Order: sequence, then structure tokens, then C-alpha cells
Amino acid sequence: MPAVMRTCWQLIAALWLLFSAAAADAAEPLEYSVKAAYLAKFAIYVDWPPASFTAPGAPIVLCVVGEDPFGNLLDEAVAGQTVQGRSLAVKRLKTMNRESGCHIAYYAGEPKMEALKGIPVLVVTDVQGGAGIINFVLRDNRVRFTVDDETAAQHGLGISSKLLNVALAVRARGAH
Repeated sequence: MPAVMRTCWQLIAALWLLFSAAAADAAEPLEYSVKAAYLAKFAIYVDWPPASFTAPGAPIVLCVVGEDPFGNLLDEAVAGQTVQGRSLAVKRLKTMNRESGCHIAYYAGEPKMEALKGIPVLVVTDVQGGAGIINFVLRDNRVRFTVDDETAAQHGLGISSKLLNVALAVRARGAH
């Protein structure tokens, strides 16, 4: 009997590990699905200088720079959407510079903000307390975000008070 009990416990433990791993794998796509939706919606609450667009009807370009954790989720989130009379387009880049044409740039890691200085781009990161203008944060298994409105101003961007009001934390303009 002890051998049968040990086998049962091993089977239970193996099943528990299997289902725990499956649940963790399911949580990650949900996390990035939420982040993709946020990225698409951020454009509603940001004002870019008119000169940052190549033409009056040019799209708002959302770039994933470096590692791409989204797969098709981001493309699906922006499909058919228009913001401020502009469509949303997705680009995937290894690196970004002034000529990349990005209006929103997502970095899974820490961006090199010095290289982006003066470019009117909303920099979004997955780094809590990161150098981005918006940084995603996981709190109580929910995707939240912080906003650095001071850095947004340095990039020539206006961020709506509606977005600032729902942020987990805001570094206000004029804060040092």
C-alpha cells in the first residue's frame, strides 16, 4: 500500500505542477493583451506636435523596439482603430532614432532615453520605476502604469489629465 500511496502523491504533485505552469503561461498572454490594449488607448490621451507627422492624415505609429513580447496581440488591438482622425500602425524595430517615425515606442527593457532626447515620442516601458514616460507596473496581478509628465513635456508631448488621473503615480511637470 505505501508504494501505491507514494505513486498517487507523485501523480498529484505532477498534475499540480502541470496545471500551475499552464496557468502561469495563460497569465502572460493576458498580461500582454492588456498592455497591447493600453498602448492602443494611450494615443487617445496624448497630443503630439503637428510637425511629428509626415502629413495631415498620417497614422500614429506605434513601434515595438527590441524584444517583442506581443506576437499578434498588438496588431489585433490597433486593427481598424482611429485616434484624432488618424489610423494606428504598428512597426517593429531593432533600434529607434529620429528617422524611425514612431509616435509611441514600447521597450520591454530600459530605453536609452539620451538617444531619444528631443524626439516627440511617447516612450513606454515594462520597467517599474524605469526611464520611460509611461512605465507598466504589475500590482495585485493587474497591469497598471506610472506617468512621468515632466519627461513628456521635455519630449514636446501633452498628456491629458484623464490619463494622469488613472495612473498609479505621476511625476508632475516642474517636479525635480
